[in-house]
Amino acid sequence: MVAGPGIAQVRQAVATACRAPSLHNSQPWRWRMAAGRLELHADGSRSVPVADPLGRQMVISCGAALHHLTVAVTRYATACRVERLPDPSDPMHLATVTFEQIPEARVPAAAEQVAALRRAIDARRTDRRPFAPPQSNDLTGLGEDAVEMFAATLTLLGADGPARLLEAAQCSASVRRYDPDYHAELYWWAGHVAVSEGVPRAVLPAAGPVPVGREFPVGTLTSPPGPDRAALAVISTDADTRLDWLRSGEALSHVLLTATVRALATCPLTNLTEVAASRRMVGEAAAAGGERRGFAQIVVRLGRGPVGELPVTGRRPIEEVWEA
Repeated sequence: MVAGPGIAQVRQAVATACRAPSLHNSQPWRWRMAAGRLELHADGSRSVPVADPLGRQMVISCGAALHHLTVAVTRYATACRVERLPDPSDPMHLATVTFEQIPEARVPAAAEQVAALRRAIDARRTDRRPFAPPQSNDLTGLGEDAVEMFAATLTLLGADGPARLLEAAQCSASVRRYDPDYHAELYWWAGHVAVSEGVPRAVLPAAGPVPVGREFPVGTLTSPPGPDRAALAVISTDADTRLDWLRSGEALSHVLLTATVRALATCPLTNLTEVAASRRMVGEAAAAGGERRGFAQIVVRLGRGPVGELPVTGRRPIEEVWEA
């Protein structure tokens, strides 16, 4: 590897990148070093096929991990050059990353901002409990550079957003209420005591989901009293291709880490865009908020979270996801 990090540093950056959120904490990624470059592959054996039959959320999850990686390697004064979907014959090969040393003259300019994003990787949690509303300036400029960076838009919904997305959540839940395959898959991944994968009971609210949330198994996490007053935002793209899924995952990571730096609690919501009818409702809500891009990819709840840290959800050992 020329003028870049050593393989041990890349491996450590990958381990950090794997803190990215994924559908049901399925962690559907594999990383491989080849000829001095790092490849990111989707791992189809980690898919969640009933909830995500097209693999859209799988690719979005990998996009989040890809962005986490580009943040993590800055620890070594290193920048990434990302080639997305480099092999048309292999749709599971999502990206190839090459590394280059950041010139010393460029390092100080954004050093603290980037360092804050790196720290946010370990601090970020998916919090499914009710939030207090964000303060007036908490969301100012959040995600404003996502269009330029990832060809995706973050649209904050207006006062009617909760009602619109509650209808979408009820629609999604009604479609799946009597689907035994969906519930078997959900209970496979969530509500048990798992060390390295899935959604453990310790991070699921004992009081059940917030109105727009997924109906997970009941957990043991205590929620604060009162309704959920989170702000709701939608990440949208112009098209609905595999590339759009990947880049919206990168945008999601950027938004979550930036929000974490601002001491906001966050929770991605995929249940609202997994079913065609509810996804259409989300798109209509975003359009009512001024969004012009036609494809809603994912919803994010943002607000002031309850006091105290959430438990850390497990991640697979690096040996299971890394090959060199």
